[in-house]
Amino acid sequence: MVDKVRPSSFTQFRFISNPTLSETGDKVAFIVKSANEEGDGYDSNIWLHSFQSAETRQLTRSGKDESPLWLNREEILFISSREDDEETDEERTVLYSIRVDGGEARKEFTLKGNVSEFAWSDGKLIFKAPTSIGEVRKGEEAEEDGSNDKSPATYKVLDEIPFWKNAEGFTNKKREHLFVYDPGADERIELTEGPVEVGEFATAGDRIAFIGTEYEDRFSVTNDLYLVNLNDDGPSPSKLTDSDGQFGLIEFLEDGELFLTFTDMESRGINENHKLYRYDLEGNKMEPLNENWKSSIYNRVLTDVRLGSGQLSASADGSAYFVTTEDNHSRLVSVGRSGDIGYLTEKDGSVDSFDVNGGKAVFVGLQNCSLQELYLVEDGDTRQLTDINDDSLSGLSRGTLESFTLDGKWEHVQAWALTPPGFDENERYPTILEVHGGPEAAYGEVYFHEMQLLANEGYVVLFSNPRGSAGKGDDFADIRGSYGSEDYEGLMKVVDRAIEEYPFIDPDRLGVTGGSYGGFMTNWIVGHTDRFSAAVSCRSISNWISKFNTTDIGYYFVADQQDGNPWENHARLWDQSPLKYADQVNTPTLFIHSEEDYRCWLGEGLQMFTALKYFGVDAKTVLFEGENHDLSRSGTPANRIKRLEEMVDWFDRYLK
Repeated sequence: MVDKVRPSSFTQFRFISNPTLSETGDKVAFIVKSANEEGDGYDSNIWLHSFQSAETRQLTRSGKDESPLWLNREEILFISSREDDEETDEERTVLYSIRVDGGEARKEFTLKGNVSEFAWSDGKLIFKAPTSIGEVRKGEEAEEDGSNDKSPATYKVLDEIPFWKNAEGFTNKKREHLFVYDPGADERIELTEGPVEVGEFATAGDRIAFIGTEYEDRFSVTNDLYLVNLNDDGPSPSKLTDSDGQFGLIEFLEDGELFLTFTDMESRGINENHKLYRYDLEGNKMEPLNENWKSSIYNRVLTDVRLGSGQLSASADGSAYFVTTEDNHSRLVSVGRSGDIGYLTEKDGSVDSFDVNGGKAVFVGLQNCSLQELYLVEDGDTRQLTDINDDSLSGLSRGTLESFTLDGKWEHVQAWALTPPGFDENERYPTILEVHGGPEAAYGEVYFHEMQLLANEGYVVLFSNPRGSAGKGDDFADIRGSYGSEDYEGLMKVVDRAIEEYPFIDPDRLGVTGGSYGGFMTNWIVGHTDRFSAAVSCRSISNWISKFNTTDIGYYFVADQQDGNPWENHARLWDQSPLKYADQVNTPTLFIHSEEDYRCWLGEGLQMFTALKYFGVDAKTVLFEGENHDLSRSGTPANRIKRLEEMVDWFDRYLK
C-alpha cells in the first residue's frame, strides 16, 4: 500500500557518508546513519562493501561509530563514543579498531580534545583538534560581596570576533591546531602553536601541507599555505605564502608538488569561484593548473536528506579529485599535472562524498530523485553498489517534477514545479514558492523531503535558481550590494511564468518560504508585494546592521555581500534590510528559528516578528531549543518533525 509522505517519513531514511576505500581498493567502508526516535537522535554505524563478493553488510552496531580509516587491508580505525569506563570532564576522542572479518572492536587510544579530522601516515595519526590559546574564564570561583563564602562564577570573556560559531558554540580564543600522535611511543606532538587556525591539510609520507589562518582579535577570510616535515627535530611549520586571498582545497599531486584551489577575491569578493593551481615545493612557486576553469568547487546542490560528510578532495596516481557544481547538479572531477579536466560522473543529481584509490572512485550520490546510495566509477562506467534505501521510498507517494526555463539578461534560469501525487490538471492547487539559501547554492533534481511533504499535502511547489545561485559562474552568482533587486525580480518572474505555463496553479492561493538567504528573501518578498497569502520565514535575516554585529560571519559577510558597513554605509544596509519595509507587510508570516543559530542569530527573526505584531499583522514565532542553523537538515528527529508540522499547519490555515 502506498502511503503519503509525512513530516516523520524521513525517520525511515538512511543517510550515507564518509566512503573510504581500502589500500588495495578491494573494499570500501562507509557510515550509515538513521534516526533513533526513542533517543531523539541518530545512530551511526560502519558498513562495508566488498567488490569481490559484491556483498554489503553492517560492520559495527553500537550506533556511536564515526570516521572510518583503514589501518591496513584487514583493520579499520574509527572514532566512537560507545561505552567507556573512564570518567573525565575533559573533551576527548576515543579511537577503536576492528577487523573487517568480524570480532569485537578494540580500544586503541584516547586523544585529548574533540578530533575533527584525521589521517594515517607512516604509522602515525595526523589530526586536528581545538585548542585554547588564551585564558578562558568560565566557572571560576568568586567571593560574594561582604562575605567569605565562594560560589562558582558563570560568565564568559569575549575579546575577539567571531566569539561564537554555528554548531560549535562559544569559540573565543579557540583554534583548530594540528597534531601528530605516535601510538608506539604514546607521544602527542602539537605541530602548530599560537593563533593559527588550521583548515584543510594533506599528507605525503613525513610531509604535511596545510592551509592556515593566523589572526588575533578578528578572524580573516584570507589564509596561507604552510608545510611541516615530521623528520625535523622538533618539527614546526614553515609559512610558504603571504597571500591576500583564500586557499580552499589542498592535495599532494606527488611528493614535491601540491594541488591547490585559490582566489584573490578581487573581482567578485568572498564568493568568487576558486581557480586551480599547482605549487612547486622545491622551487617555492605557484602557477595556474588550468586557466580555463570557471566552475565552482564543492557540492552546492541542496537537500534535507543528507547527514554526515566526507573528504572535500583526494589524490591518487598524480591526479587530484574534487566535486564541482554546474547548473543544477554536482559532479566528481579529476585534474592531473597537465591541467586536463576529467569528469567522472554524469550530469545528474549530486555527489555528496567520495574516495578514490586503486583505479576506482566511489561516491555517495543522490541520483534519479531517489535517496542516497553508494556508487562505483570504474573504467568510465558508473554502477550502483548498494540498495540501502530501496525500501525507504517504495511505499511513499511522490510528486512529479515539471521543469521550465526563463530566458533573460543572465542566461536562462532553470525552474521547477513539483505537482502533488495523483494531481488533476483540471483542478486548481494552492502553490508555495521555495527560495534556497546561500545565496550561492542551487536547487537540483534530487529528493527533497520538505518539498515532497508539501506536495503530498496538496500543494504545487515552485523552486528555481535565480541570480545569485551557484553553477553558472561568477557573473551570474554576483549580487553584492543588490540583494532584493534582480534576485527578487527573477523569483517573481518564475511565479508569473509558472502561472502562465500551468493553469492548475491558483494565483489567489500563493505561499512563500525559505531559509537563511531564503529567509531573508521571504522577509523581503512580504515587504514588497501582497501577492502571497502566507509566508514561512526560516532562520532568516531581517536587519543587515544587527547581523553585521552579532553573527559568526556577519562582520565580513555583510561587508562583502552588502558592500558596506553600518558606520560608513548605514543607509545602504538599512535600505537592503527587510525590516525597513515591515510596515508595508500584510502577509501572515510564521517565523521558525533556532536558539543556538549563530549564523543568522535568533534576533533576526525576532525583530521581524516584533515589527509585524506591532503593525497588526498576524505572525507567530516558533523557537527551537538546543538547535542551530542546520535544524532542517540535522536537528533532532522530534524538532525536525515539529518544524515541518508547524509549516504545514500555517500554510493550511491561510491557503486552504
